Amino acid sequence: MKTKQTKKKSLPVKDAFKILTFIFAAIMISSCSNKYVFPTSQVLPAAEAEVKIDRNKSNNYEIELEINNMASPKRLTPARSHYVAWMETENHGTVNLGNLRISSKNKAELTTMTPYKPLKIFITAEDSQNIMRPSTQVVLSRDVDVD
Repeated sequence: MKTKQTKKKSLPVKDAFKILTFIFAAIMISSCSNKYVFPTSQVLPAAEAEVKIDRNKSNNYEIELEINNMASPKRLTPARSHYVAWMETENHGTVNLGNLRISSKNKAELTTMTPYKPLKIFITAEDSQNIMRPSTQVVLSRDVDVD
């Protein structure tokens, strides 16, 4: 009976270097952004929120907010008309990031850019979307530590 001996082929050094370079680049790209998951909200316990904050070449902060399972503000007590995203900054106070629109699948997304370093991201329920100061009805909140 003959046994078949198979010779394992090794990966050429050139190809191994390409693969390692790709893996290293992927790790470096992913480490440049800061991703934060919001804690469970007592007001919106089903909501799953996260924010991704990147500092770009112009030293601006790119903020991507994504929330799943977001109930309509009309279902809150007291009922409201809108959700508004805010950030607290180091030197420029509280800044309105924008109005959150909820899709038919109860998902809300907001992408924006700011020159100010964020310290905290939070969402309030509001009667109007064009406001200068947040109400006290905070539905989600997360401190962030951006480099």
